[in-house]
Amino acid sequence: MFTRLLTTVSIPVLLGAAACTAEPSGLEEKSAAVEVCSEDDPADACEYVGLTGLQTAIDASSPGDQIMMQAGTYRPVSYRDVPFQELQVRGAIVIGGKTLEIVAEPGARISGSADFPSSALVIEDSTVQITGLTISGFHYAEAEDDIYDGHGIFTINSDVTLNSVTIERVAKMALTGREDGRITAKNLVIDHSHLGVWLEETATIDMTDSQIISSESAAVAAYGNASAVVSDSVVESNQDDGLYTEDNARIISRNSALLDNSPFGARAAGNSLITVCGGSISGNAEAFGEEEAGRVIHDDGEACKPV
Repeated sequence: MFTRLLTTVSIPVLLGAAACTAEPSGLEEKSAAVEVCSEDDPADACEYVGLTGLQTAIDASSPGDQIMMQAGTYRPVSYRDVPFQELQVRGAIVIGGKTLEIVAEPGARISGSADFPSSALVIEDSTVQITGLTISGFHYAEAEDDIYDGHGIFTINSDVTLNSVTIERVAKMALTGREDGRITAKNLVIDHSHLGVWLEETATIDMTDSQIISSESAAVAAYGNASAVVSDSVVESNQDDGLYTEDNARIISRNSALLDNSPFGARAAGNSLITVCGGSISGNAEAFGEEEAGRVIHDDGEACKPV
């Protein structure tokens, strides 16, 4: 059984047409492009410099703006706390109530700082596209407190599109979807983090051509009425299941590889459902697990019909 404490270090869908109060996917027509340079660049290379500059550019953005991150390492020197339920999500970068696109050049990386335990990005009530960014090395100050730090990308009630994004070696959840939000991810890589994708409430993710490998906990964990579709992806060597559902959550795996996960390649608890359609299932301690009324369906002709 998994616990649902976000800040502990041992946490353990048919994708419905869930309503999303965020704006529809796809940004408005771009109205401006802004460049941000890392602190390693010459002082006059860009108007906006470092993560502080990136935050300033985000705050000043108009709907449809594009922010270009030049190659280099960006490290937090401050943070903002975003109230969430009874807690605070501590973000090195916070995007709230915005419609924008962030495009990172190859080599652009946001890296955690020992002096500022925080989560990398917090996105709330926004429509955001992020392309090409690497996030690494974020950690927490306390394992169990009311501050959500140590995460990669934490989304709340937002429509977020990720293209060729890498999240590696973060101490808690690499990618989180909360409330009535939607995440679309292609060529996402999550490597050696605590937990890969975490969904609660009615959040959804549609993930294709992606990899989640070597998590300390699950690769994809869905709770509440959350849902996920994992297509043409690799879920490998995760330590608290490849796919995990609880409550009324749903996951569909289509043509994906569930490899070398433990204790299960896919496990459903509560009243949840995991449907595995095609793909490769190999090397897991056990292929499938069911608890309470949870069900795992494998290669069922009716359930696996194309949508």
